[in-house]
Amino acid sequence: MRLTCHLPSPKMYAYNHSNPLIFTYHSISSNFHVGLNSVHPNRFRKHVKFIANLNNSTVENNHIKIAFDDGYESVYTNAFPIMEEYGLKGIVFPITGYIGKNNNWDVTFGINQAMHLNIDQILSLSDNGWEIGSHGHLHKSFKWLKIDEIKEDVKISKGFIEDITGKRAISFCLPFGDLTKKAIKIIEEAGFMKLFMQLPLLNRKLNTQKLQFNYSRSIYGIDSVKSLTKKYNNCIIEHLKESFIHSFSTATVLVKEML
Repeated sequence: MRLTCHLPSPKMYAYNHSNPLIFTYHSISSNFHVGLNSVHPNRFRKHVKFIANLNNSTVENNHIKIAFDDGYESVYTNAFPIMEEYGLKGIVFPITGYIGKNNNWDVTFGINQAMHLNIDQILSLSDNGWEIGSHGHLHKSFKWLKIDEIKEDVKISKGFIEDITGKRAISFCLPFGDLTKKAIKIIEEAGFMKLFMQLPLLNRKLNTQKLQFNYSRSIYGIDSVKSLTKKYNNCIIEHLKESFIHSFSTATVLVKEML
């Protein structure tokens, strides 16, 4: 199962297998979606089977955890039942300002907009052992917001999640993966304990003693089980592929700012 893929320098990467690796998905759907963020349920099932088998064959710290950005309804309708079959729990990061609404925050050109989780679905996931984290309230890049705007966004989203689940929200996933020092400080002060972000080459200098950094690998609709194996083994090709695809998120931010 293990594919050899050497890195030019291990020091370039913040992730090592001393902490659980996060595989981050978005939509799990058979419908057409603009972009590469949607994974077909049949492919997702193969991914989950691979992850479950890997988790059963490794020590605790090497486990892969599955997370879902944006909190799409398909997480509940498609991903949740598949993961239940294999005994896996997930982490979902809803955009609280779009709970029960479609994703008109995204640039979809009006093509097949996807619905977000509603309150009952979020509560059901929480009651079934899933963690509900925060992904902000309006899904705006923190690079473009003033400090007071970031504080308000983080505060509102945390309050929404805690009101729905009755549990403390301890995990925060950055909108668009955009990390700044001011955002780290605000997220810390809001009482979050874990910060989820895409595994980058450039963010490793932004350390903190209060937040546990959880670096994730983005999973796209084109990713096979072979791709997941390479991601697990820290393959440089997969890093470059993720960085290239992630660059389109920056384009999304710019387009939304101009509209």
